Amino acid sequence: MNDTSTQVRIRILFFIGNLQTGGKERRLLELLRYLKNQNMYNMLLVMTKEDIFYPEFHSLNIPYRVIGQPKFSIVTNFYKVCREFKPHLIHTWGRMQTFYSLPSAILQKLPIVNNQITSAPPNFNQWSLPGLVDKLNFHFSHVILSNSAAGICSFKPPLSKSQVIYNGVDMNRFEKLPEAYQVKQKYGISTPYTVIMCASFSPNKDYDLFYRVADYITQIRDDITFIGVGESHDDLSFSRYQEIIKQKPLIKLPGRINDVEALVNACDIGVLFSPNGEGISNAIIEYMALSKPVIASAAGGTKELVDHTVNGFLVENMPDVEIAGMILELIDNHEKRKRMGSRSREIILQNFSINRMGKSFEQVYSEVLESTYTFSAVAAKTESKTIV
Repeated sequence: MNDTSTQVRIRILFFIGNLQTGGKERRLLELLRYLKNQNMYNMLLVMTKEDIFYPEFHSLNIPYRVIGQPKFSIVTNFYKVCREFKPHLIHTWGRMQTFYSLPSAILQKLPIVNNQITSAPPNFNQWSLPGLVDKLNFHFSHVILSNSAAGICSFKPPLSKSQVIYNGVDMNRFEKLPEAYQVKQKYGISTPYTVIMCASFSPNKDYDLFYRVADYITQIRDDITFIGVGESHDDLSFSRYQEIIKQKPLIKLPGRINDVEALVNACDIGVLFSPNGEGISNAIIEYMALSKPVIASAAGGTKELVDHTVNGFLVENMPDVEIAGMILELIDNHEKRKRMGSRSREIILQNFSINRMGKSFEQVYSEVLESTYTFSAVAAKTESKTIV
């Protein structure tokens, strides 16, 4: 633990839409936990909607404010919060959150650490409305962070301002999990092997491909269950698939669940079909942390996680039968499956630890503050304010 008796406590205002289940939300939660343990920061979380799906957030005792009602007053409400809290920097987690923060940052001369890049679409139009908002955001941001190099290539922020900080994962989340047989029993899985896809039902995830591959394999094998878990952002599509699989007991779609780690641990292979491009997928990180081989779309930042034929397979424009062949190869080759899974875990331990991520963010904060304040100015600003 750091000695704070001689250190300035830095005030950071975090701005995100909500804390629903999702990659950037989980990443922010891990960062807040890390920073809390450093005992060097006073933090305030601002959200536009009070959706907190992570109960552990409350245990951190980090104050938060919700400013989304009425919606047209977000900018003025955020300005007031900044005036009250007097942050040393604003750390934004989304395109619109960054956009809403610009007037406050400009008028109150506050630096923005812009963390809006969390995906890597292959054909992003920089002259679309979102692209034009990005140009404005990038211009006024002090630093732009992406969780993948692919994200930088897709959105093309100024390279002089851009950095990549990979997701970090707290390996303690994967300790003391229930026995695999108990978890499989809970979800009605009776087969020796299970393939899982953790992904929301949304246009960016290819559940059509997941279903087709699952349907093909389960028609020729009765020892493999396919299970897709994730919140539905497309209720019509989700309901349609739930209706289809009523007659297919080896394909399951339970929707959003609260014990993802336990279920992944009970499975044999993790897949993620997202041809529109991930940044760095938390789902894939969880597969790998739990020593699973991965089969995933060769788009976006996934190529920075999955080493083709080393800890899994990357797929792109392949016939369904070829993808099915990859799954069956891993199912039928126990040694290869275990070897790839072990390599997956090694990659996470080496490159995606929570400490590595947290220290990288701390370095960014330090660089931003050094470039915008003198140390004495930070100290004076801190001493003149009673912290929230």
